[in-house]
Amino acid sequence: MLVKFKIFYYDGGWTARATDHGIITQGETIGELIDNIIEATELYFEGEIGQKVQITITVTTEPVPDFILELDQANAELLTQQFECQLTVDRNARATDC
Repeated sequence: MLVKFKIFYYDGGWTARATDHGIITQGETIGELIDNIIEATELYFEGEIGQKVQITITVTTEPVPDFILELDQANAELLTQQFECQLTVDRNARATDC
């Protein structure tokens, strides 16, 4: 199973939203956000899919609209960061590989 997330930085933190599922989460750092994405994804599908079903998560940054860049020039560098990662969640071992 593949779950795609788009992430963006705004107002002092990171937000992630799944593109095809009703999953949204936040984190103060990228590391915290990734941990929260994994946890939110596991909780979202808990009971719906078997333990042996592998979950692959892709995470990419979403372009920030120009008007937000104009409003938050102090964080322009964070707002325009590019990040991409693919995670494979081992639901039996509770471990990930990124």
